Amino acid sequence: MDEFFRELMADALGKSPEELSPYLGENPRVCDIFVQRVYLDDSFSKFEWGVSVVRFNGNELEEASTYAVFHSWNLAKKYGNALKEFFKSRGYETHIKGELE
Repeated sequence: MDEFFRELMADALGKSPEELSPYLGENPRVCDIFVQRVYLDDSFSKFEWGVSVVRFNGNELEEASTYAVFHSWNLAKKYGNALKEFFKSRGYETHIKGELE
């Protein structure tokens, strides 16, 4: 086992994360979807539920934006799960995060 890791590390020197992903089993395309509160006032008493997307291709940020804002937490969570499935079907490793419970 030690020999395998020595060979892997020797081969890894000078390679980008994208080049190493076949060896490490990591998808270089990652999409994080956040369901979280978006406060509407400075006193933090009024809020709605936002669904935001952050996408990476390797170390490069492809997108960081809020897709939608909802009055209902349940609708925001459903929309976040739908976005997760959409980006997963496009080849992204997807994660949904934030206030989910």
